[in-house]
Amino acid sequence: MKKILSFFRFIPFINRMIKRKYYATGMGTYLVNSFFKTILGIGRDADYLLHFTSRVNSPKNLIIKQGVNDSSVYLSLATSGGCYYQAINGIEIGAGTIWSYNCSFISSNHSYSDLKKHIKVDKISIGENVWLGSNCVVLPSVKIGDYSIIGAGSVVTKNIPPYSIAVGNPAKVIAKRCKICLNKIGLNDECNCTE
Repeated sequence: MKKILSFFRFIPFINRMIKRKYYATGMGTYLVNSFFKTILGIGRDADYLLHFTSRVNSPKNLIIKQGVNDSSVYLSLATSGGCYYQAINGIEIGAGTIWSYNCSFISSNHSYSDLKKHIKVDKISIGENVWLGSNCVVLPSVKIGDYSIIGAGSVVTKNIPPYSIAVGNPAKVIAKRCKICLNKIGLNDECNCTE
């Protein structure tokens, strides 16, 4: 299918489909997501394709850092269903990051004195090559470091350092990733933990 699409690369939306690897979602999912965006207007303001069961609030505040593997972020947006992206204060996602179904990224809380207003805080910042398991919740102002793993069902209330494995509610670091394990999965980046 990629070879067929490459022939029509001069068409802007097909060029974007190839660059962001939307074809990897499967043609059915791609068409349903596109229908929800263009015809029904769900996530129309977003520069990315969102899974038809996911919702984004303030889509222009969801920023994808450009990098070598930024297509995995676009794929997670298009294939991870049931996710909620509340980006009022902003969500920044690094290249190579992936997440599963039913994850929630909540960048702002309501004001305690006036429930119609949101509290202004720092954005959520997720580093490069981070993996979030299904049903994770990431709360306002949280920073998750590069190459970290967040276990399924975790609620991230505080910053997670780079190369960490965190699980639980609230999420706590239970282990560090090392150079040996990164080499096994093909990530030859230097690690700041002991081997």
